[in-house]
Amino acid sequence: MTFLDSLRNYLRPQILGIMCLGFVSGVPYGILMDPLNYWLSEEGIQKSTIGLLSLVFLIYSLKVFWAPLVDRLKLPGISFLGQRKSWLFFSQFITGLIILWISFVDPKESLDLFVYLILAIGFFSATQDICTDALRIELVEKKELGEASAVFVIGWRIGAILLSGVATFYLAELYGWQSAYQFIGLSVIFLSIVFLIFLKEPIREIRPPKDIFTEPAEWFKDSFFEPLRDIYQRYKNHLILLLFLIFTYRLSDMFLGPMAMPFYRETGFTKIEVAEITNFYGLIMTILGALFAGASVFRFGLAKNLVAGAILTPLTNLPFIYLNMIGHDVNFLIVTITLDNFTQGFVNVMGVTILGTIVSKTYTATQFALLVALVSIPPRIISGSSGMIVDSMGFHEFFIICAVLGIPAIIFSALAYRNRNELGFE
Repeated sequence: MTFLDSLRNYLRPQILGIMCLGFVSGVPYGILMDPLNYWLSEEGIQKSTIGLLSLVFLIYSLKVFWAPLVDRLKLPGISFLGQRKSWLFFSQFITGLIILWISFVDPKESLDLFVYLILAIGFFSATQDICTDALRIELVEKKELGEASAVFVIGWRIGAILLSGVATFYLAELYGWQSAYQFIGLSVIFLSIVFLIFLKEPIREIRPPKDIFTEPAEWFKDSFFEPLRDIYQRYKNHLILLLFLIFTYRLSDMFLGPMAMPFYRETGFTKIEVAEITNFYGLIMTILGALFAGASVFRFGLAKNLVAGAILTPLTNLPFIYLNMIGHDVNFLIVTITLDNFTQGFVNVMGVTILGTIVSKTYTATQFALLVALVSIPPRIISGSSGMIVDSMGFHEFFIICAVLGIPAIIFSALAYRNRNELGFE
């Protein structure tokens, strides 16, 4: 099969459907990223506080603790929709309502309530992600995971960046942040209804059910411990390597993320410039990176591409150092975003493909949530200190630290390549 044939596989209806799942997953997550950080920075909230607020994304990592409920517990009243479909609709609809609520809260006057609502958005959208992550794996064959991961990342980026990023920045510039968040909240509610109508419940490998009320010990064993034991039995000889690989692979980018918007604002970039360059143009580059990654995995396998992504990540963080030195320069911002976002798209696909390769379809939601926790909890905790580092050392030293944090991923990716056959990363 040629490289062009690999690209044509993206046009299949099943693969395009997975892109829609990525889109709906990205919208609420995106509203907690760049727009929120820029809004709070504009309101005069300290960078250290903004950095600490990035810990809200720990909720997405901790979803492993309620993923078994989403995997197995039936929702009263709407369980007839199907296990995945009922949980997806419930979590999406509630997320939209909370985003609407937060649009009426002034972060300067009611910061405590604002934070509680951010946490609530994180919880319910993380619950939604448990469903979309499982569906992305259950709807395709294992050989299609690279392509499915690529289109899921593309859909996620379109939702998080085009709708929650570009549209929100434009609306905020024209009508204010409150109107922008109201638009996103209504959009999420609308999307929940669309998926309620059109989504079909997948055929899954169903485990014999245990009732949480009549057999609680057996239920927890079957829901939590069996998925863990399954991973251990399949990867016990390389488990430490696998854990360090998934922990370090995106550490560098995750550490830089919370401070990007405060950096752009303090460097003099306007909301429109941020929307057009870092969000809209950045989205295009991310999509190109993700498409290239999916086709490259299909063509050359996962192991080689893992190493390439690990090397590219710290290298593409370096242009931020020069941008900080020269100040407001739209042309070099475009160069920086070109390199950084293409690599992000590539690396995101690698990360998702690693996890999709590891999980068993018998324990899809629980195992995926567990692995996401291992990937993101330590980096999220570390990234919470990003604002304090910028406050104490400045952006120049901060970007150097971001690049250095990418070195361990290169080492563990090389070791994974060496053991690719045993890991199933051919």
